[in-house]
Amino acid sequence: MQTSQVEKSGTIRVSRGENPRDLYEHQNQAIQALDKKNSAPFKGLLVLPTGGGKTLTAVHWMLKNFIDKGQKVLWIAHRHELLNQALDTVKNSAYSSTVQNVKQFRYRIISGHPKHDIPANIKSTDDIIIASKDSLNSGLIYLLENWVNHAESILLVIDEAHHASAKTYRKLIESIEKNFTDRKKSKNFKMLGLTATPFRTEEGEAGLLKKVFPDDIIFAEHLRTLINRGILAEPIFESLETQLNFYHELSDNDIKSIEGFDKIPRDVAEKIAMSNVRNRQIVDHYINNRDKYKPLLVFAIDVVHAVTLDGVFRSRGIKSDFVVSSIQSAGTGATISPQENGKKIQQFKDGKLEVLINVEMLTEGTDLPNVQTVFLTRPTTSTILMTQMIGRALRGTKAGGTDKAYVVTFIDDWENKINWVNPEKLHIEEDAEFIDRDKETAKKIARLISIDKIEEFAKIMDSSIDTTDLEKLDFLKRIPIGIYRFSILEPCESGESVPRNYDVLLYDETEEAYDNFINDLEAIFKLIDADDREVLSEGELEYLLNIIKDKYLPNAQSLLAYRDDDVINILRFYAQKQIRPEFLAFSERRKCNLAIVAKHIYDNDLGDRATDAYIDSLWNDEKLFWQVLFGSKLNFVKQLDIERYKFKGYYGNQISVLPVLVPDDVPLEDLTLNEIKERDPFEYRKIKDAVFAKATKNGFISCAVSKFKSKIRNDFQIDHIKPMSQGGKTVLNNLQVLSRKAHVEKTTLENKNKLLKTMTSSISCPRCNHINAIDSSTKSTTCNRCGCFINVTARQSEIKFN
Repeated sequence: MQTSQVEKSGTIRVSRGENPRDLYEHQNQAIQALDKKNSAPFKGLLVLPTGGGKTLTAVHWMLKNFIDKGQKVLWIAHRHELLNQALDTVKNSAYSSTVQNVKQFRYRIISGHPKHDIPANIKSTDDIIIASKDSLNSGLIYLLENWVNHAESILLVIDEAHHASAKTYRKLIESIEKNFTDRKKSKNFKMLGLTATPFRTEEGEAGLLKKVFPDDIIFAEHLRTLINRGILAEPIFESLETQLNFYHELSDNDIKSIEGFDKIPRDVAEKIAMSNVRNRQIVDHYINNRDKYKPLLVFAIDVVHAVTLDGVFRSRGIKSDFVVSSIQSAGTGATISPQENGKKIQQFKDGKLEVLINVEMLTEGTDLPNVQTVFLTRPTTSTILMTQMIGRALRGTKAGGTDKAYVVTFIDDWENKINWVNPEKLHIEEDAEFIDRDKETAKKIARLISIDKIEEFAKIMDSSIDTTDLEKLDFLKRIPIGIYRFSILEPCESGESVPRNYDVLLYDETEEAYDNFINDLEAIFKLIDADDREVLSEGELEYLLNIIKDKYLPNAQSLLAYRDDDVINILRFYAQKQIRPEFLAFSERRKCNLAIVAKHIYDNDLGDRATDAYIDSLWNDEKLFWQVLFGSKLNFVKQLDIERYKFKGYYGNQISVLPVLVPDDVPLEDLTLNEIKERDPFEYRKIKDAVFAKATKNGFISCAVSKFKSKIRNDFQIDHIKPMSQGGKTVLNNLQVLSRKAHVEKTTLENKNKLLKTMTSSISCPRCNHINAIDSSTKSTTCNRCGCFINVTARQSEIKFN
């Protein structure tokens, strides 16, 4: 029988000697924490920021505590890139200083990728299986019968574990656990999740993740700590808009290809690569910031782009070169050997080159500690690739790198039709902690909002687009009260799951509708037969969308920034994870009111110089939110000009006299719920959720004054037990939940009582019994309801005095 060597499975021979890669202090601390936990079964999380060495730490610990002791390891992720990275780390860590008792061990790598294996080939002799969760779910019977059944113990490692609350992950975990339980070996099953995304709350996605990993976080290190220690560099994100439109070059199939495979069509890629204007912008931007940016690593679109860019850099006197994995030079057709690539990389390390251009070749593996800046000249829909590209610049001074890392994105105009990954947004969403209500947290939320509102700012800057109606709105109404953020694992044509991050901005006028429908999702999903499916059909999504718009958002199209896609994405997220998306309240929102800034300029009659100085002082004050919210000073000044124009009457609302108003500080409990929402959306949500929690039992919400019960939050309203008009406070023990019908009846009764209290005396109508107010001089009147004539003098005995 003929055979052929393949790398999809095989044997890793342990190398004798010390592992040349030392672990950092935080990695050794993580291993100590894992060692303590390993004395008993566990399901917990290792949380380290991007660049903090999650994979290396887990592999080092896993080799020493499981592979070296003859125990099995199953390592799963959702993308083949993560699987390759894990296998490379295992191979490069297999030294006798770590693996002392075995000389070799078997591996198998499984996914839908053509270079990977399939579940049907799994053998009981495999020591470590590195596999995609989709492949294992489709071939679950082979995993269980060929491997799990024969294993005395298993460590299950889940990479990117913040996705582990998805149904497909839970199905896989439960199947393996059940096998061990049925064989009375449940104590021999352990599970470790790896993530950069920290969770600290018991609600929403974090609450479900806590059920998957009941031992919670075993060890965590903060991004800021690693930056302060010099292990990671401080990332500084910058962007340059090229003003070039490539969207019109794309067909519907092209867009699907980009979203499914992260591949720009060849003809479009060629136009981008050969664009003299774009390439000149890239090189000019570097030259204008040369001292700040060098050494520079450039990620190009393809080989043609790399060669072309290299030529432009060289023509401007920059020491530049390119490395590509292709076997031939695009320009000459000459073969480019690995040795030649290696020589160029070494020249870059030695400082003989200040710019090195590559095509996805240096995303991982190659050690380039001296990189100061990365230029992202190619867009990507892959969060994994983006993370790898950013990571090339994140080596801190203790790791042989730099204290600051510049990540520069070149943004083309795709008309917002493609969900390209924004590097700054990815960094905030995957590494930032939204735990404390401090200024730093508020700034991160403000920056997320800012990135999402770039399109709105751009429209206002574009004189060809009429945005008058948008500009007329009070500025604060255009600032969201918070943001829903979530990630969906989306199936693509390659057969793998692709993570996509989504944000939904929430405004004053949409908050209640969104909050109600999101809290009612469990009941809404009972209208369809979703079962265990993670993906709903287009017909099912359309059906649920129409129901939600009809019941919760009847005026959807007139609402600020409403999009059907936002509702659909929330539905898709819930189908996958059966939980509500996380809500981040923008607690510092009221400090971002440009109308107040404009009023200060108007009140003080500031001249041009004084105005410029005042604007500069605001923009440069790091304690304020303007730089974070607007991104560029031009956006800030343009929006401020609009608010100033309002005071001058350019929008039809001339203000002739402006009174000086100094508002009082009052306790939140003296404000209505709507007033609290405007000032502190975080506290508003906290109060509202607590009131509904108090009224909920066994999943049903109960009306406080009737027997009405329902699981639909939209059927109820929060009510003050003692009205605020009578001295009641907005505190938990004075708030109750009423059905909408009961709330109307109570309000009607209160209004009637108010009316009666204002009457000196009253008389009822002989026809309809309506009570009509009269005073002592009234001799006759007509009924306020039916118009009937009432002879008061003749009916003196029926007069009631209040």
